[in-house]
Amino acid sequence: MKKKIVVLLVLVMVVGMFTACGGGGGSAKSEDDPVVVYTPDIFNTMVPYDTTANSDQMVFDQVYETLAVTQDDGSVKACLATDWTISDDGLEYTFNLVKDATFHNGENMKASDVVFSYEKFMETAAKKNFVEMISSVEAVDDYTVKFTLSKVTPLFLVYTNEVPIMSEKFVTENNGEFNDKACGTGPYELVSIDLATAAELTRYEDYRLGAAAIPNVEIRYVSDTSTATVQLETGEMDVMKVEPTQMESLENNDNFSIEEVQTLKTAVFAINCTVEPLDNKLVRQALNYACDKQSIIDVAYEGYATVAQLQASDANCFGVDFSEAEEVTYDPEKAKELLAEAGYPDGLNFSDYGVVLDVMGGTYLEKAAQIYQQNLAEIGVTLELRNTSTPDEDAESGNFAMMTQTLSYRADFSYNVCQYGTSGIGGNNFSQLSDPYIDEMFAKAESEGDQATRQELYKELIAYIIDQAPSVPIFHHELIYAWSNRLNCVVHDSTVHPYYIYEWSFAE
Repeated sequence: MKKKIVVLLVLVMVVGMFTACGGGGGSAKSEDDPVVVYTPDIFNTMVPYDTTANSDQMVFDQVYETLAVTQDDGSVKACLATDWTISDDGLEYTFNLVKDATFHNGENMKASDVVFSYEKFMETAAKKNFVEMISSVEAVDDYTVKFTLSKVTPLFLVYTNEVPIMSEKFVTENNGEFNDKACGTGPYELVSIDLATAAELTRYEDYRLGAAAIPNVEIRYVSDTSTATVQLETGEMDVMKVEPTQMESLENNDNFSIEEVQTLKTAVFAINCTVEPLDNKLVRQALNYACDKQSIIDVAYEGYATVAQLQASDANCFGVDFSEAEEVTYDPEKAKELLAEAGYPDGLNFSDYGVVLDVMGGTYLEKAAQIYQQNLAEIGVTLELRNTSTPDEDAESGNFAMMTQTLSYRADFSYNVCQYGTSGIGGNNFSQLSDPYIDEMFAKAESEGDQATRQELYKELIAYIIDQAPSVPIFHHELIYAWSNRLNCVVHDSTVHPYYIYEWSFAE
C-alpha cells in the first residue's frame, strides 16, 4: 500500500540563502551534479557475501543484479534469468539466463559466474540463511543453471533477490579482497567509496536495458539525522528516509515530495500462550478486541503506520488473505463478552497471576503500552507495565507473559512458519504456541507447487491463526521518504532494498 503526499508550504528561515543559491530544494543543481541519497549507517565492505549492512546493500542494488527480484506485492520477477522451471518434487530449479548481460569489466555474464557467486554465499556465514536450502548449484551450459534444494521451500525464489551475481574473474583477480571495489552487471558502476563517508556511482553506459536517466549518484552517510534533514532542506541532500519526528520541519516546505510506504515490519503485543490465564483462547481474543490500534498509531507513532490483523500484511506478502478470517476491530463490548465467556464477568486483574506487560522503555512501544493499558482498564482489566532491558532474549526463551515487540516478515507467507509454527519456538514464535494444525498447513502449502492452491491453503490457515489470537498485532510500520521535486523517484517497501535508482528520472 502506498499513499503519496505532496507537501505544500514554503521555508521561511533560510530564504536568503536559497535565493543566493538559485532556489531551494536543490533547484540550482544541474543534471550532471550527483543525486545525493542519504544513508544512516557507515559502509562496512563492498564484498557482498561478507556483509548484512543495509548501507552496503544500497550500493549493491545499483551496481549488481540478481537472478530475480521480489516485487512489492510479494511476486517474483525475472532479472538476470529470463525464466525458470521447477521439478515436480519442488527440489530442482533450472534457470535460463539472459545472454547480453556484461559486467563492468567487460566480461559477459555466464552460468559459471552464477555458480561462483552462490558458492561464495554458501561458504560464508553473513547471508547463509538465504542459501541454506541449496544442496548444490551447477552450470548446465553457459546460460543455464540448475539448483538442487535440500527441502521444498517457496522462499528460495524470494531469496534470489539477496544474492548479487559477481564476476568470477574480478573476484579472483582481487583475491577476494575488494572492500572498496565492485564489479556487477547493474546500471551503475562504483567509482569510489570511503567506507566512513560516501559512495560515488556513475551510470554504466553499456547497461543492456539502456543507460540510466540519472548519470551520477552519491550515497552519503550522515551520522546525525537532524543534520541530514537540514541538508535535505537546503538542497545539499536530494533523497532521504525520514523519521516521523522529523516531519514537522519538512511539512513546511513545498520543494519536496513525501511518500509513505508500508514496510514488512509489525509491532505486536506478544503473548505467551502457555501462561495462565493467557492459555485461554477467549482471554487472548478479548485482548485483541480491547486494543484501540488506530489511537496507538496516532499517538505513539505519529500516524505513520497501518492497522495490523496479523504479523504480515496482504499489501506486500504473497499468501496473506483475510477474506475467510474474522475481522478483529476495536470493540470493547465484544471484549467484555469474551471475558465473561472465559469466566471473568467482573473483569480480570493480571497481577493475580503474576502477569505483567514487559516494555522497551523510552521507545514508541512504551507509549503504545500505556495506551493499551488504558484500553484494558476500560473493560475491567488491570495490567501492570514493567521495563525490560532484555526483550529479545526473553521473547525467544519464553521468559515473559506479555511483551512489546516488533517482528519482520518476508514477501511470502511461508516465512511466517517461524512466527506461528512449532519450529519457531526458541526463535520468533514468541507465543510458544505449538499447534499441529498450523504446522500441517504450513508444511502442506510449502510443498505445493501451484500458487493458487498455496493461496487457498494460506487463506484457511490465516483464518485459523487469527481465531487462535496468539498475539495482539498492532500495526505495520510505514517508511517515510522525502525527495527533491527535481526528481521523479520510486521507493519500495523494504528497509533492505528501498531504492533501485535506475527507476528514477529528473522531473520535467
